[in-house]
Amino acid sequence: MTPSTEHSNSSRRNFFLWGLLAVVCVTLSGCAHALGVLAVAIQGDDVDPPCMVMEGKVCVVVRPRASTSYQYGDVAVTLAKALNTKLTLGVKKFRKKKKRESITFIPQDEVEKYCDGMEAESDFVEIGKAVGADQVIAVDLLAFNHIAGTNVWQGHADMNVQLIDVKTGDVLYQPEALPEYVYPRNHPVSSSDQNEWNFQREYILRLGNYLSKQFVPYDRTDLDL
Repeated sequence: MTPSTEHSNSSRRNFFLWGLLAVVCVTLSGCAHALGVLAVAIQGDDVDPPCMVMEGKVCVVVRPRASTSYQYGDVAVTLAKALNTKLTLGVKKFRKKKKRESITFIPQDEVEKYCDGMEAESDFVEIGKAVGADQVIAVDLLAFNHIAGTNVWQGHADMNVQLIDVKTGDVLYQPEALPEYVYPRNHPVSSSDQNEWNFQREYILRLGNYLSKQFVPYDRTDLDL
C-alpha cells in the first residue's frame, strides 16, 4: 500500500468517526447540542484572543487617571497584579497549542518598583525600558466605581488598552472600543449578601479576567456576567 493510499484511508476513517459522533449526539440530545459537542471536539474548549502579536518579555502597567487615583489609589496596583496572574496562566494555553512559546511576563513586583505614585502622565514605554520588557500591556483606568447606592455594590470601569513595542514606541494592538465592564450586569449586590471590601476585590479580579481575554486564550464558557 502506498503512503498516499494510507493517508486517504486514514482520512476516511477520521471522517467516519466524526460523523458517527454527530449521529450519536443527535440521537441522544438533539441537533443543536450535537453540533456544539462536535465543534468543541474539533476546535477545543479555548477561544484565541483578538491580539496575536504578543511576544518576548511583557510587562503589565495599569495607569489610573487623576479622577480615580484619589479615591481608588490601590485599585490600579491590585488590577495589574490580577491581570498579570491571568495572563501568566493563560499563556500556558498558547504553549500547549505550540503557539507563541517565547512569551514571558515580568513579575509584577518588579514592575511596581517603577510605578509608585503613578499618575496619568506616567510613561508606559519608560517603565517598560526600566524593567527590560520588549512589550507593555498598557491599561489606562479611565473610570472606576463599585458603589451603586447606599449599601449596594455594582462595579463599573472604563479602560483604554494597548500593546506597545518598547523599542519603537509603536502601538501594536488596540481594540477599537472596549465596552465598560459592569458586574453584576443586571442588578447590584446588597451589603447583606457581601461586604464592600470583598465585593471590590472580587470585581477587580473579574476585571483582570475580562482584560486578559484580549491577549491570551480563554474558555468559551467563561462569560463576563
